[in-house]
Amino acid sequence: MTVDGPYEIPPLDDAPDITRITEPQQGETMADTRNWAGFGLLFIGVVVAGAAAVVAMWGFGAAALVVTIFAVLILLAGAALVVLEQVRKRARTIPASADAPAWQVIERPGE
Repeated sequence: MTVDGPYEIPPLDDAPDITRITEPQQGETMADTRNWAGFGLLFIGVVVAGAAAVVAMWGFGAAALVVTIFAVLILLAGAALVVLEQVRKRARTIPASADAPAWQVIERPGE
């Protein structure tokens, strides 16, 4: 609803006012952006690897080797960031037995 002075103007088509909905709706999720840094490094690593291939095709072997090493380092850093975030995410979602309240019994599969 739009506020015009002390009066609220209702929507003309009787649509629900989505600005007043505070709880999450069914199917609504928040974007998890913690992996984006790793994915960004992976993308940059692929681009640099492509540049290394172009440099190698031009016949600059030493420069291509340096750029390839740089691309591999970037790809490894990106993969490490993605894997570490997945491990952190898993650690956040699985409660530790020591952290659980005394009345709560935690039984993990296979134990």
